[in-house]
This record gives sequence, C-alpha cells and structure tokens, in this order.
Amino acid sequence: MAEAIAGGGAVPALTVLAMGDAAKRQVLRSNMTVVSILAPLVGLAQLPAAITGGYPALALGLLAFALAMIPLTYALARRMVDRARLVLGDGTYAVHGWGRSKRFTVADVDRVVTVDRMAFGAAGATHHLIVVGPSKRLLLLVGQMWDRDQLSAVALDLARRGVPLTPWHQPVTPAQLRAFDRRLVPWPQAHPVALGLLVGIGTLLVCVVLFVVVVAIIV
Repeated sequence: MAEAIAGGGAVPALTVLAMGDAAKRQVLRSNMTVVSILAPLVGLAQLPAAITGGYPALALGLLAFALAMIPLTYALARRMVDRARLVLGDGTYAVHGWGRSKRFTVADVDRVVTVDRMAFGAAGATHHLIVVGPSKRLLLLVGQMWDRDQLSAVALDLARRGVPLTPWHQPVTPAQLRAFDRRLVPWPQAHPVALGLLVGIGTLLVCVVLFVVVVAIIV
C-alpha cells in the first residue's frame, strides 16, 4: 500500500509505504502462534517445582503471568503493524512502527540488495530488501510485511540516486548471504540453530535463578 504526499514548490513529493491488510494479518498470526505455544509451556514448566516445594500460590501466579503475555503480545503487535510506515522520496528514508524509528539518507548507504527467496529462522522463504552502510546494516524489509512492489520502489529509488543495486535471484540462505557480505546478515540471524541453543540455555538458567530467589525471599 503506497500513498503519495505532494510537495510544495521545489520540495519533492514523498511516498509513504504502509503494510497491507493481508500482511498485517499474517504478522499478527505468526506472533500469536508463537506466544500461544511458548507462554503456556513456560508457565507450566514452573508448576512441578513450585507445587513440590509447597508454594501452590506461587505456581498459579507464574502461570497467570505467562498466560497474560498472550493478550499483551497481541496488543503490542497490533499497534506495531498499524504504525508501520516507510517514507521516502527526497533522499531521506524513515521507517516507523517497530521499536525506535530509523532514519538515514542516501549518503549513508553503501549498497542495496534485493533477495527473491530467503528464509529467516522458522519464517517461510520470501523476498527481502537489505540496505547497508559502510560498516553495518541500515535496513531490512521482509516479504511477510512488505510486498514486492514496495521493495522494488525502495530499491529503485536508491538506485536512481547512485546507490549500487545487487539483485539476488537464486534462493539463498542467511549464512550464504553473510558469506557474500558480512554487513547483510548479523551472526545471530545467519546461525539461528546456535542462537536458539544459547537462548534456550540462558532462559533455563534465568528461570532457575528466579525460582531460587523467590523461594529464598518467601522462606
């Protein structure tokens, strides 16, 4: 979905790209599927130890907290997809809606890469657009949120302003793309299995420590 904002006089018109309704539904569905599975599992995982230790109220509290993450996640995701915008047209690029707003100019850009088919983690393979500066990635737009026409509009706008455009037509993995240019894909995204193991171990340790601390305070 694109909207043009006319400029006055010598001011160039701006183009505002927003997520379409189908993309919003897909993003919401993906987020809710993950949290609806993980939240109850995290809550239930604390029950045996808490009940065995004689703290049923603590067990129910932990479970209620985990389940409360489901509606909270929906509310946050709904707000983010409604606010998601990408504004371009005058050599400045602004992205709003997901975390802190990002803003950069064409002078900050070293390369733009379009990828026809790549999968990040458990997400299905889709198209992507990646913008990098001299030392780091500036922008990643994924097909779950933005359609091909929108990504083409951004890539062509940058190319018209002199930024080298690299189209990647064959299917590629994040690790392969990182091998081509380390700026395109950070290590955690290039190696999701290793990251998952580290996160899993870290989460388990944090849960154990929190449980021990809570029990120690109650006792």
